[in-house]
Amino acid sequence: MAKGTEQIHWQHLKMGDREAFMFLYEAHYQGLYAFGCRVNADRELVKDTIHELFCELWDRRSRLPEVENIKAYLFTYLKRKLLRESQDTFISLHEATTVPIERSYEELLVEMQSDEDNKLRVQQLLHKLTPGQLEMIRLKYYEQLSYEDIARRLQLQPRTVYNQVSEALKTLRKHLQVLSSLLLFLFIR
Repeated sequence: MAKGTEQIHWQHLKMGDREAFMFLYEAHYQGLYAFGCRVNADRELVKDTIHELFCELWDRRSRLPEVENIKAYLFTYLKRKLLRESQDTFISLHEATTVPIERSYEELLVEMQSDEDNKLRVQQLLHKLTPGQLEMIRLKYYEQLSYEDIARRLQLQPRTVYNQVSEALKTLRKHLQVLSSLLLFLFIR
């Protein structure tokens, strides 16, 4: 697609032109989907995230920035949304183990045992990762380092770090889903 045509459609989108919006959607959907599947293996999540991305573009159309490279803008937008989703999944694992409610002594003992069980499960889950992935997860989510900072610290390429973190999150998500299904089954019984 000619860059000038894309720029014109971007400007028309900003003015509320639905045809320009649909043109950009149709022109970029397949590329975004292919790219998104490399960032996150969950194809349904990628489809949903692309849909959300375009909904957000439409909702914010009057406040969209001037963009030189629309394809790069959309790919970056999608990547950040998918990474945020992966991070939210990882954080929700941690939040699921904390319950700040007053309890009786007996309930606290049961909860402490439960917390210990959850900690053990999380530790077992983390042992599914390679030592390198575990280190990268620690640096990314516990020390809040950027991919570039992790790459510098570990003397790797940022893309390698990104790929390893992504693979680690896929592994955790896969095992977490199995664990969640098992726990749900046990609670229903």
